[in-house]
Amino acid sequence: MIAPFQNGQPKALRSATFGAPDARMGTARRFLAPLRPLRPSPFNGGFSLQLMSTEQIGEALSDGPFAAAWRKLSAQALEPNGFFEAGFALAAARHFPVKARPHFLAVWRSAGPEGEEQSLAGLFPLAPSVTTGGLMRLWLDKQTALAAPLLHRDYAVEAAERFLDWLAEDGAACGVVFPRLVRDGPTHEAIIEAARRRGRKVETLQNFERAMLLRGSDPDELWLRGASKKALRELKRRQRRLAELGEMTFHVTSAPAEVRAAAEQFLALEASGWKRARGAFLSDPALLTFVRGATRILAREGKCKIASLSLDGAPIAMGILIESQRRAYFWKIAFDERFRAQAPGIHLVHELTRELAARADIEQTDSCAIANHPMIDRFWPDRLAIADIAVQARPNEAKVFDEACRREMWRRNLRAAAKRAIKKLLGRKES
Repeated sequence: MIAPFQNGQPKALRSATFGAPDARMGTARRFLAPLRPLRPSPFNGGFSLQLMSTEQIGEALSDGPFAAAWRKLSAQALEPNGFFEAGFALAAARHFPVKARPHFLAVWRSAGPEGEEQSLAGLFPLAPSVTTGGLMRLWLDKQTALAAPLLHRDYAVEAAERFLDWLAEDGAACGVVFPRLVRDGPTHEAIIEAARRRGRKVETLQNFERAMLLRGSDPDELWLRGASKKALRELKRRQRRLAELGEMTFHVTSAPAEVRAAAEQFLALEASGWKRARGAFLSDPALLTFVRGATRILAREGKCKIASLSLDGAPIAMGILIESQRRAYFWKIAFDERFRAQAPGIHLVHELTRELAARADIEQTDSCAIANHPMIDRFWPDRLAIADIAVQARPNEAKVFDEACRREMWRRNLRAAAKRAIKKLLGRKES
């Protein structure tokens, strides 16, 4: 239970100033103007809103009640998002400079005879600025593969409506971009229904698919379906070559102390290869702190596991898994470059496929990979559809919203063209 509201804020957070302008934010942060809370009442379904900075929400978590509310929402969310578990999201947010950190809009619901019982109905992470075209966007870090907000399964549409109403009332943005939603998934559909109820337009900005693994799949059958008999024979041949070098073992670590030790092994393994010069976690102190913090917190909650393929006890390939409800996310992989010819990363995927497909508590595993990934797409042939959508804020300003969407598409197309040109210049293949 959350402490009763006073002035639209939970008691545990009452001393903070939520939504107040910050001198460090600049004019681009206008949407963080003082919040006019929608106080609980029979006319708004007992919902109220609260806007918090990363620092404020971090303090709230350390106090206790908000942490419990966030964990409860994660467990009861209409659709899980492992990257919006409290341990991951806050660790990621804190590795940014203060001015680049996200804010969080909490939608609370009151219950009980006097409205004394407070629970989180929705939680929306917001990027720190409005785009030039006037679109706010939900926060998406390059370390995350999904940006879907958390919506309570019993109040999902209502929570999304309250968020869109707040956006319209604030007036700084003509719409909002929801990036990286599971297309046609429950959260995607709830947001569209919330928009429909108020006559708001919805535009799809991007669609793509990436590899996923379904429960009950057979690794060898997947290899045959996604690759070929020749690829499966080559896999077996390389497995035999590795076995000739020493004792091969596969292990998935889940105990918090073991995850902590395995995470350090992963960081060292990643930094020993090609990523050392191109973004290894060990090369960036802020990212290093983030990874250590996120894996340790999630492991304590039973939501992080690390898979290892070892040769004579030394890991030669490792992968980090995040879990939320009945979904897993294959977040990161690293392998020992000295064994590149034996493809240890592929062998890790093969063993991990067997492990995950046999688990009754995991329905699907998101590869978190880019579209058309040259490795995982061959071995996990099932696909997870992902969409970026934009939703209109003020129903009477369709032309402004349409223009903002056109500018957003132009920006995306220009960026994609630049990336293709750079890859061509560097001699890299299109993925």
